[in-house]
Amino acid sequence: MTTMNRSKGAALVIVLFIVALAAMLAVEMSANLMVQVQRSSNIQNHQQAKWYAFAAEELAIKALKQTKKDDPDKTHLEQIWAQQGGVPYPVDNGTLSGTITDLQACLNLNALHVKPDPQTDPNNKTNPAHKALLALLENIENLPTDESEEAMADSVFDWLDEDSITYRSGAEEDEYLSRQYPYMTANSYFASTSELRLVKGFNPLVMEKLLPFVCVIPGSELLQINVNTLPAESAILLSSLIDGLSLSGAEAVLSSRPQDGYDDLEAFFEEVNQQGAQNVKAVENLFSINSEYFKLQTQAEFAELRFSMTTLLHATNGTVTILARKFGGVQ
Repeated sequence: MTTMNRSKGAALVIVLFIVALAAMLAVEMSANLMVQVQRSSNIQNHQQAKWYAFAAEELAIKALKQTKKDDPDKTHLEQIWAQQGGVPYPVDNGTLSGTITDLQACLNLNALHVKPDPQTDPNNKTNPAHKALLALLENIENLPTDESEEAMADSVFDWLDEDSITYRSGAEEDEYLSRQYPYMTANSYFASTSELRLVKGFNPLVMEKLLPFVCVIPGSELLQINVNTLPAESAILLSSLIDGLSLSGAEAVLSSRPQDGYDDLEAFFEEVNQQGAQNVKAVENLFSINSEYFKLQTQAEFAELRFSMTTLLHATNGTVTILARKFGGVQ
């Protein structure tokens, strides 16, 4: 009898163990299922937010096409592409916002890739963009770097040029290969302003001060600042491009700009000359009243999930071409 009771007790323990094991497995399977369902839901929501961002991109392209159709020879901040930027637009289960900025209202770093023209000036070994970057760095107050402004501008020039010869105070492969984590210079165009962090002297604090005034147009050496879209906050860039034009003078030029921009460059240069500018003829080709390159920054929210996208656009001859897309917060 005792043996039988012991057998029943052992069987009961085994049954209870199996039930407990089954319960644990059920809980684990249930938890995994919930994770998979949430993951699937997140992927679906992310995709929906992504498609909302693509919709904003199409809307921006349509706005640029309409602008170029209505006024093909002039680009200014009163046109439809520049209006209501950043205002959230309600969509199903979320919001959508976007801002278009003019990539010709900043200093295109890839313009430093231009080879010097010995016919124009036999003694000139750089280009107007290099001179503008140097002046810009010198004009920014309290630049937090141990390098001189000349060394930084020269290093950007060396980063982009095709040779391995160090220009003046710049830096070539030998500078970067000797670091703890070595790398080589690009000797080609920038793909993003973030690449500037790799160049000698450009620490995060310098980048924070410089980025509002510089940009990158992929694969393009264009340096033509649109005087109709240059924001008042970028008066320092205007003063860096024109000899003898002080910061206050540049601010005065931009504040006197008509609401719908200058109709021609002659009116702009007349204002510049009144502010004491010098050698204006030498930089006339660095300015324009029209633009072809734009940047769209999109924020889409769907079901508490946010999706960010940056699109670089080229608008010319009645068409708008997508040059590049970047997903996430890195510009």
